[in-house]
Amino acid sequence: MGCLALNFLRCEGFSVIFPSSKREALAAIQKRDFDAVLLSYSLSSDTAEELAELVRQRCPGCPLVVITANGRSDSRIQPDEMVLAEENPQAMLVALRRVERRKLQGAK
Repeated sequence: MGCLALNFLRCEGFSVIFPSSKREALAAIQKRDFDAVLLSYSLSSDTAEELAELVRQRCPGCPLVVITANGRSDSRIQPDEMVLAEENPQAMLVALRRVERRKLQGAK
């Protein structure tokens, strides 16, 4: 997915940050609240787990969407949605819209 997907999400009205390192990601999670978080298959499983745990602690209602290369995710992360990396950015948008709907339904 990559830059094309990030620009696509911006064009769809999402505010997107893309930390360039684990350190930047940890700092962003500490400073901000998020409506949703995307975790990429390119992260090591230890880093993805650490980020997922921190997001859940800091922003408990924030859905996690995992971009996976093989259709499987680490069971310790337990994402709300999964998207295959080979899919187009539209698949990521569909996953984000699904988690948005569930979040709104849960708030009612």
